[in-house]
Amino acid sequence: MKLLVLILICLKSGCLIGQNYIGRDTGYYKALNINAGYSYSFGDPLDKKFHILDLGINRSKYGGLRGGGFQYGIGSEFVLNSTTFTIGPKLSGIMYYQILAFGLEIVTYTDFNQSTLRLAPLIGIGGDKFRLTINPHIRLTNKDFEPINRGLINLSVNLSLEREKD
Repeated sequence: MKLLVLILICLKSGCLIGQNYIGRDTGYYKALNINAGYSYSFGDPLDKKFHILDLGINRSKYGGLRGGGFQYGIGSEFVLNSTTFTIGPKLSGIMYYQILAFGLEIVTYTDFNQSTLRLAPLIGIGGDKFRLTINPHIRLTNKDFEPINRGLINLSVNLSLEREKD
């Protein structure tokens, strides 16, 4: 009986509550970000696996109760272990909702002798600060030039330069 009274007193006074509720931030934000990432290129037609550095700048808008948003930006991919210096300037647009991320990139790979334009849809997990996606490549021009394989796994991180409440 004494134990029951003690428990009731403690519950009534709130001393057994382990967490304090702090309101969740459901505001919307706009941000300017630097994007840094790594891609692993796999698949046909080349037997070699490529490592790619991804650098860019993007604008994002995100937030809300469910944690969604979008970002758009420009950047370049640098193939690290190619026999020739290969670079891929790109435009990207990505939408995310909760933990799902999907989008589209247009990349032009060149070794300064020839080039190829590729469309790369992407799907994976992530949000406004990071994303892990798989990016299959669809060759649009110069289908004979294969500077990398036709699939990428990409891990990217956004580092905020400027963030403001929308």
